[in-house]
Amino acid sequence: MLEIIKDKLPISASQEYIIDNITEDFKGDLFNIYRNENIAKYVARKTHTKIKDTEEFIELMRERMKASTNLYLGIYTLSPKKLIGIVRLLKKEEPGILTIGYALSEEYWGKGIISLAVGSLIPLIKEEGTYSALRATIREENINSQRCIEKMGFKLSGKFKKVDNVQGKEEVESERLLYYKEL
Repeated sequence: MLEIIKDKLPISASQEYIIDNITEDFKGDLFNIYRNENIAKYVARKTHTKIKDTEEFIELMRERMKASTNLYLGIYTLSPKKLIGIVRLLKKEEPGILTIGYALSEEYWGKGIISLAVGSLIPLIKEEGTYSALRATIREENINSQRCIEKMGFKLSGKFKKVDNVQGKEEVESERLLYYKEL
């Protein structure tokens, strides 16, 4: 899935940030992202309370990537190299549609980093030629993410209820907004 992106890693998002593979070397940074309750409330993932939670998440990412249904990429600062966020690209049942998700360390919110990261991937997704649109689902209360995705040219398509299985244990229902961006 999206070999064109994998072949070009690391990808420069700006002079300060790159997109690259997520490796074990940065599991502490990943733990710091997902232990933050302000982040966890917007993603279908339990708050990480111990490093083992992050190790299990890394294993889940590996399994999904091996199945070629997901691509997880890290957003890193360059100096020093630090993992500050992730971008997930997910192939679902809709042909030609690629779902995008992301999480960013709270200290980097409001700096346009997600727009930079996703913006650096969109030309490669277009060039790959398999997908005609990107899709994003955002929790209704996540106003900042809505603004971010709208600035990238995504258009609101509708609203729906979603039940998430949080790491296979807990079902949580939430209102989601559905956005699309034609490629």
